[in-house]
Amino acid sequence: MVVPFKSLYKSLRIFKVKLTPKRVINILKIGLSMGLSRISGRQIVWGYPLILMVEPTNICNLKCPMCPSGNGTMKRPLGKLDFEHYKRLIDDIGDYILQVQLWNQGEPFINKNFLQFVTYASRKGIMTQTSTNGHYIRSDEDAEKLIRSGLDQLIFSMDGTNKESYQSYRVGGNFDLVLQTLGRITRVKERLRSKIPLVELQFIIFKHNQHEIDEIIRLGKHFKLNRLSFKTAQVYSQEQALIYLPETPEYSRYNYDQTRHQMKGEIENWCKRLWLNSTVNWDGRVSPCCFDKDATYSFGQLSDVTPFGTLWNSPENREFRRRLVEDRNQIAMCRNCTEGLRIFH
Repeated sequence: MVVPFKSLYKSLRIFKVKLTPKRVINILKIGLSMGLSRISGRQIVWGYPLILMVEPTNICNLKCPMCPSGNGTMKRPLGKLDFEHYKRLIDDIGDYILQVQLWNQGEPFINKNFLQFVTYASRKGIMTQTSTNGHYIRSDEDAEKLIRSGLDQLIFSMDGTNKESYQSYRVGGNFDLVLQTLGRITRVKERLRSKIPLVELQFIIFKHNQHEIDEIIRLGKHFKLNRLSFKTAQVYSQEQALIYLPETPEYSRYNYDQTRHQMKGEIENWCKRLWLNSTVNWDGRVSPCCFDKDATYSFGQLSDVTPFGTLWNSPENREFRRRLVEDRNQIAMCRNCTEGLRIFH
């Protein structure tokens, strides 16, 4: 559910996506191939994904208990994306994509090159987004540098309206600092008369904060944010379900009781993300989507001799698509994903 504080249509018009002939042709190619794949059941892929998630780092300053970066369960090595590797990727397919999402696991601002990533994509007419816990924009100067970088959308993750509630999940976080950052971004944007970045506050609904919805809406309006989005919690065990899932059924993606939790609805043997999106981790490994936390289903690693297109159309990628459309339930990460489910998320 999304609560817009300003007209979303008017907001979207300010994004700097430049619709060049290459991008228009790519939209047509990927849209047509996706449609034909859906109808025929065959793996038809023309063009490049429209949206690319690029991970600046998988290191985080917080210890969120259900996040593999925070709770220490991530199996892949920790590290930061090198700017030259990022530049090579954008030079390779930047003329075809519409949007770069600069996050995945970890806190993006930990990578000192983050603003360079934003500016490089922005200058090529690509829409840029990121998601942050809000702890690294600590001065008006930091805020001004961020705004001048050309970032189109900034998502703040804040799952509480007071210190106790916030720190119940954002372990190690500083609630007051996050509020200061929200105010700072709003104030500097107004001073610079900048419409971007659009600022979105993201609130995961847990058992301990489900009663705070009205207050988070009030905070969003107070800070003159562009929109507020609510997300349902994703859990990985019954113990987590009992601790974190809200008691109000409409706020959960699961049917659950004291003994089990099960995703609402039946997942279909289809996922549009495999045509529209792709994820590049900090070390160059390409995954099908952000749900692949440990790059378990990686199609390979980018290098001087292995460009993105090789992995996008690789036998491994095609086999993954085939398995998914044949029986999505056989893929573990897909059984805990809301893609295609018509539920509140």
